[in-house]
Amino acid sequence: MRIDWKPFATGVVLLVLAYAVYWPGLSGAFLFDDFGNLPPMGDYGPIQHAWQAWAWITSGFSGPTGRPISLASFLLDTHSWPAPPEVFKDTNVLIHLLNGLLLAGLLHALARAFGLDRQRALWVAVLGAGLWLLHPLWVSTTLYVIQRMAMLAALFVFAGLWAFVQGRLWLRAGKPVRGYVAMSAGLALGTLLATFSKENGALLPLLAWLIEAFVFNADGRALDRDGRWFLWWRRVFVLLPSAALLAYLAYQLPILFSGQNFGRDFTPAERLLTETRIVWDYLRELWLPGLHDGGLFNDDIPLSTSLFHPWITLFAALGLLGLMALAALLRFARNPLARAVGLALAFYFVGQLLESSFIPLELMFEHRNYLPAGLMFFPLAMWLVNRTTAQQRWPMWTAVVLLSLLALLTAKRADLWGKPFAQALAWAHEHPHSARAQSYLANFWEKTGNYPEAERLLDAAFAEHPNDLLVLANRAFVACDMGSAPAGLSAALLKLAGSGDLALNVTGYQFDTFLGRLQEDCSVFGAGFGMKLVTVALTNPHIANSPEAQRSLLSRQAQFYLAENQPQAAFDDFVRALKLPDTEPGARLLFAATLASAHHQALALKLLDTVPAPWQNIRGWSMADIHRRIVWDAGFYQESDAHLRKVLTEELAQKAAAAAHVPAPEPAPETAPKPVSTHLPTPSSNGAVAASSAAP
Repeated sequence: MRIDWKPFATGVVLLVLAYAVYWPGLSGAFLFDDFGNLPPMGDYGPIQHAWQAWAWITSGFSGPTGRPISLASFLLDTHSWPAPPEVFKDTNVLIHLLNGLLLAGLLHALARAFGLDRQRALWVAVLGAGLWLLHPLWVSTTLYVIQRMAMLAALFVFAGLWAFVQGRLWLRAGKPVRGYVAMSAGLALGTLLATFSKENGALLPLLAWLIEAFVFNADGRALDRDGRWFLWWRRVFVLLPSAALLAYLAYQLPILFSGQNFGRDFTPAERLLTETRIVWDYLRELWLPGLHDGGLFNDDIPLSTSLFHPWITLFAALGLLGLMALAALLRFARNPLARAVGLALAFYFVGQLLESSFIPLELMFEHRNYLPAGLMFFPLAMWLVNRTTAQQRWPMWTAVVLLSLLALLTAKRADLWGKPFAQALAWAHEHPHSARAQSYLANFWEKTGNYPEAERLLDAAFAEHPNDLLVLANRAFVACDMGSAPAGLSAALLKLAGSGDLALNVTGYQFDTFLGRLQEDCSVFGAGFGMKLVTVALTNPHIANSPEAQRSLLSRQAQFYLAENQPQAAFDDFVRALKLPDTEPGARLLFAATLASAHHQALALKLLDTVPAPWQNIRGWSMADIHRRIVWDAGFYQESDAHLRKVLTEELAQKAAAAAHVPAPEPAPETAPKPVSTHLPTPSSNGAVAASSAAP
């Protein structure tokens, strides 16, 4: 059979074009969640041994699985931290190109399953994948380093679905062994690898179920065509894991009616209502991408508190229900193009099931469309290819124009992502009511020394968001730099210390960062203001069920005590902090080192003796427990403990000898000690600015 090289050549051109339009963005900086997730790579020094690599791979905390596959992928970029962002972003772009290739393979198999001949199926695959690959909505996914997690989940889902669809085609072609091997490996391995990249990878079997329903079993005659063995296979590999996922969502359903906010500014019910409007925004951006620059700041979205407030919520919800009903009806259409439209809609809505429903995550992020929109342009590609004939070329030129427009929009956004200051200006302009966007820009003005502009932005944000700790903390940082604070800022900080949700990672981290600044060099709020804030914060009801928040505050209070030359009070707080549940092993060594750095070596040794090493009581098999076992088996903490004790003993001997005016013995030479790691998960941050959490 003669092979037409044109679709393949066109695909190569599109891949080169995609890399070219992303090239300007490679010079951008790390952002927000990058700073929360990547620094633990350096917790145990440069990664030179297998145990260090495994310690890094199992150190994740962004989701229930720890996302070890995603963390392992960062070892392709560097074995140490800190590291330059360019290499991470370049790898992300290459993964995006690979996803385009895998999507093309999936679309080719789907087009064949819908009855297109090989040549037209190739063109459908190239065009459908090209429209997805060049879409500007993915700039904030591809050039945001930590969103490699979303990209890798999509990679394994696309690969798994391609194997499933190709296996179904082989099964229909009378090649059962090849078909069952491809389908089983695609769903089993694909689901495992995708889920351990990011949790929405668990949707793979449910998405395969949709393809089965819309493509291979639209008439419900799978038993007649594929036999009883296939039905049993489908129950095990498709229906059972899909049912398990739906059961999990059903188990979570009561939170929808709980009325609690679970650490957010909204309840799950309010989130679900608000998502009806947000999903329409997503769909508009997918089909009518604008000239704006998108971004990461979406904290200015008005909440839907009921179907009628705002009133557009009712129409948004009815519209989505209408689209879902249309997708269900199109399953029974005889026209393959109509069924392809139904499949694309159903695929999109199921793809949003975990991240755009009632589960209490942040409201909106563009990367949540990366996987769900995989089939979005498949029907358009089918229609254009089927309309193209030797006499009718306008569909081909329409495709060229669409691809060119998407490439230009993507290049524009990518260029902005390569210029962090311009990016901050654009985001603040596009989101004037976003506390995060204004704080982010103010941070840049502060770094350049333009304190008046930073003050202006933050004062305006403070007036609009008087209860936003992010704004308050950033305004306080500028006050420290300027040596003067606006009226009411001290009182607002004290109020939020007692009422703000300090158990939230972002809020707690920002508060602790400000306390550290007060401890170092900021006196504008008066002597003892830091201790006053901590004292109030320790009475905050939000931290009652958060050992981590309590431990952070007790640790900071102990440091204030050390600054006031009250070592015994500091020792007592450190002990209280270490006896709280779920203490990380490194915290014990860090607190002892803090006492020693303040010249209280005897108390440091006493602390090590008073609080047993927590890594000796590892019992569970969560990813965090696996991580602790790896570090324990490597002897890292044991060696650090022994080294610290040796140094403390020698320093005490030197102090005693100095007091007695007797020369102390020279300490024995040894190799440099390993760094002490607390391995305490930290949320998103960028200097003085923290943004969204690393939730899915």
